[in-house]
Amino acid sequence: MIGREGGQPWLRWIGCFILVLMVHAVLIGGAMYWRRYLPLPIVAAQPQAVLVELAPVAMAPDVPPSDSAAGPRQQETVATPAAPMPRPQSEPTQAQRATPPLPAAPAALPMQQEQAAEQALASDAAPASAPPQVDASRSVRYAARQASAGSSNAAFADWQAQLLGHLERFKRYPRAAQRRRYQGVVQVGYTVDRQGNVLAVQLDRGSGHAPLDEEALAAVRRASPLPPPPADVPGDPVDVTTPVQFLMR
Repeated sequence: MIGREGGQPWLRWIGCFILVLMVHAVLIGGAMYWRRYLPLPIVAAQPQAVLVELAPVAMAPDVPPSDSAAGPRQQETVATPAAPMPRPQSEPTQAQRATPPLPAAPAALPMQQEQAAEQALASDAAPASAPPQVDASRSVRYAARQASAGSSNAAFADWQAQLLGHLERFKRYPRAAQRRRYQGVVQVGYTVDRQGNVLAVQLDRGSGHAPLDEEALAAVRRASPLPPPPADVPGDPVDVTTPVQFLMR
């Protein structure tokens, strides 16, 4: 009994080892069978990258500035040829000496043309200068007329003042007009000869009252002869218009 119990652990270890080997053998055999008889999984091929090579752009190499570049310019400026010396004028040949100078006729033509143009301008200016003389004479005549007109106007105004004063001495205020208190101004036109005699009388504008209008016409007839017109007043006979006033005082 004791010998059997002591030999059981050894047998157990051997059995466990054999069991482990068998398990490994089964696993290895299954793996080999799986690889041999089962198809491998299809893996999608990845697209291959396309490489494109670009040609390098040709660029001018950077050349550092050097003194050699400035050298040719200096040489060029120095190498500019000097101006050629003027050659001495050769003596005129016999053909040049024998050639006579051309006549100066073309130069004379412009002078003649200028003289003709000046004569034409002078002839045109002569008639043009004449009108100012005529204008001057006209202006003198006009000034004389204005002066004579001014003197005649002044003389006529003085003569009218004399006529008014002379008519006042012969004017009578009608009694009927006084009772009715009629007032007004009557414009009387009349013709006088150079001796002051009244040749005709007319009513230019009435006062609106018949007694006053009739008395104004009668006063002019009674006052004849009137002061004669002065010598500065032209005309024979002379037409005059005089206002005759009738005012109550």
